[in-house]
Amino acid sequence: MRFFKHTLHSRLVRRMTGFFMLAILLTHGAAQAEEDWLVRSQTILDRLEGQPRPAWLDSNPHQAEANLQALDLVNASKSKALAVMPDGLATHPQGKPVSVMFVSFSLGESALKGIFEEASGQEDVLLVFRGPKPQQKLPGFFADLKALLKDIDPLPNIVIDPTRFQKWEVTTVPEIVVEAQGRALLRVKGVTSLDWVKARQNAGRQGDLGRFGEVYDIAEIDLLEAIKSRLATLDGPRLKQQAIARFWQKRQFEVLPASREDRDRTIDLTVTAPRDLVAPNGNLIIRAGHTVNPLDQLAFGLCLIVFDATQPAQLDTVRQLSCKDKNARVLYLATQLSREDGWEGLKSLETTLNAPVYLLTPDVRQRFQLQHVPAVVEQAGNRLVVRERKILQSAAGDKS
Repeated sequence: MRFFKHTLHSRLVRRMTGFFMLAILLTHGAAQAEEDWLVRSQTILDRLEGQPRPAWLDSNPHQAEANLQALDLVNASKSKALAVMPDGLATHPQGKPVSVMFVSFSLGESALKGIFEEASGQEDVLLVFRGPKPQQKLPGFFADLKALLKDIDPLPNIVIDPTRFQKWEVTTVPEIVVEAQGRALLRVKGVTSLDWVKARQNAGRQGDLGRFGEVYDIAEIDLLEAIKSRLATLDGPRLKQQAIARFWQKRQFEVLPASREDRDRTIDLTVTAPRDLVAPNGNLIIRAGHTVNPLDQLAFGLCLIVFDATQPAQLDTVRQLSCKDKNARVLYLATQLSREDGWEGLKSLETTLNAPVYLLTPDVRQRFQLQHVPAVVEQAGNRLVVRERKILQSAAGDKS
């Protein structure tokens, strides 16, 4: 969705995570919750790598309303136990088989809790819901899940993924599909025992095994169809304009003052671990007391150019800036955009720069210690350099 694209696209976040997640975690404290956040964030980002968006979003004529719906979903979805993902995002690394169990509250709370307990700690198992119940909002759905997940540790992998229901034409539950690289290796209806399925796999069974128990209608709505139906009602230009206006009126910007002089600042990402940091598989990430600089392990590979898109003089200055590392990928980050011009203004800006433009977010501003704009952030040795540049009076000024 375009909202995600222009709120610092996942490509930037994925690239940054590899270098900075550990450093940010350690510098902001040693709480166990932060360590959990590191592991969960990396897992989700790994799953997102290279995955396509649903095709219907690309031809969606009501993009603004989709942006608003996406924003509402994100704001409502605070549960760490559940992710809302489009088709194919939740896949096991390296193309290994993953047992996908399609479930619903129609199975009953006792049966669901038993399924959650068995799936706990099994990284190759994914439990999939189709959406919330009729007339139920996502926070209510999450609350119901939270109650069933109480005292289960570690949490099982649970997603809302209506596209998987559509892909495998699942109309009743429970059903298990063992999938790998987009193919169904084995599937069976009426079974909730993961051990039963694994025993059949080990015995060499493949294909559709049929039905081995009771099946039930799905209690939840198809979340994807619900969103599409909602969008289909927004046919009038007036509603579309209202949706666009609401988005930009509510959008919070990370406004920074203009640079009054050229100034370079160096950021050292080296941190010391207050305790051992261990991945879920038991591998030691970093030992307590050891120091680490992410840039010693992997190059940053990006050049961030940050500016205020509402100031023509800053745009002129930005067009004159260049990165020291000619091989780095340039990403433009705007501290704010014109609320009046909205998406058309953003489109015009991207045309002018001949590149995508993303919105600066609070975490990025803090992580790179941004103070004034325009500024360039890039790697120099094993440090990051923030180069603040005075606004040029003429677009013909010298490059940085």
